[in-house]
Amino acid sequence: MTDGYRQASILAAACELDLFTAIIRQDKPVSVEMLAQEQRLNVRALAVLLDALTVSGLLRKTGQEYAVAEEYREYLDSRHEKTMVPMIRHSIFCQRQWGQLAWTVKSGVPAPRHTSLLGALADNQSFILGMNSIASRIAGPLADEMDKAGLLTFRHMLDLGGASGTYAKVFLDRIPNARATVFDLPIAIHEAEKMLKGSPYESRIQLCEGDFYRDEFPTGFDFVWISAIIHQQDDDATRTMFEKSFRALVSGGKIAIRDVYINQERTGPPAAVFFAVNMLCNTEQGKVYTQGEVFRLLEEAGFKNPALVVPADDMRAVIVAQKP
Repeated sequence: MTDGYRQASILAAACELDLFTAIIRQDKPVSVEMLAQEQRLNVRALAVLLDALTVSGLLRKTGQEYAVAEEYREYLDSRHEKTMVPMIRHSIFCQRQWGQLAWTVKSGVPAPRHTSLLGALADNQSFILGMNSIASRIAGPLADEMDKAGLLTFRHMLDLGGASGTYAKVFLDRIPNARATVFDLPIAIHEAEKMLKGSPYESRIQLCEGDFYRDEFPTGFDFVWISAIIHQQDDDATRTMFEKSFRALVSGGKIAIRDVYINQERTGPPAAVFFAVNMLCNTEQGKVYTQGEVFRLLEEAGFKNPALVVPADDMRAVIVAQKP
């Protein structure tokens, strides 16, 4: 258990330095000296890191030259549409907080944060793009399950905190005449603008800047999608979010909340329990909710008939309720 940080750290360091992309860009194996000079890194330290990455199977070493293993190239190239580099960078940001877990348990609040070499703005961008990396992999199968459950029949969807609109695009693919509005912070909307520009979705997805903690939501929707948000906040903030969503919906509209839900004893499933630790390390008030807690908060906000429509032991579970 205590050795787990080693593999994570070498992978994260390489992604923070964007070494895999630098190697792939050369289109041929590279030497330590050449890579160190190009990236302005210490030769001795870089050699140790590259050899560790080779032992981990991420690099291939021939003589004194290195290349990225073919099976991982698209995931480790930060320029590729399938890249996991932003998510890995975000994971190491979380890992730094996990390393201070004892401090957090004693104080009750997250330890002081330290940015990566890339800086605070880049760390925020890594979070946004990392969430997109994860969403792009699970959105399709999850949409299929929601479609089977009869949920994808809306006309106008509010994608709350929807970042680059990953879910909105996948849902709209299944409802040709529907529209969506993504409501998020300016930094996320800026990334969404770049990703949507020139795409078939540009005319169907409206982008709306706002802070869902401070601002009222736009109105007139028949479907509100809240994806992986409520675990960042306490009961009062979640109830307020549900109340704003209630006001944003037309009569008969539905709200859907995708998240990971913990059992009543708070001992499982494992993904939920460990994610609760992640929220402890990284948020002031965040928590992993039980299904019953979410049902209660939805009903307090005015919703009826809350139900777990898509069951899962991880972040793919979906709870739905309806506005009368």
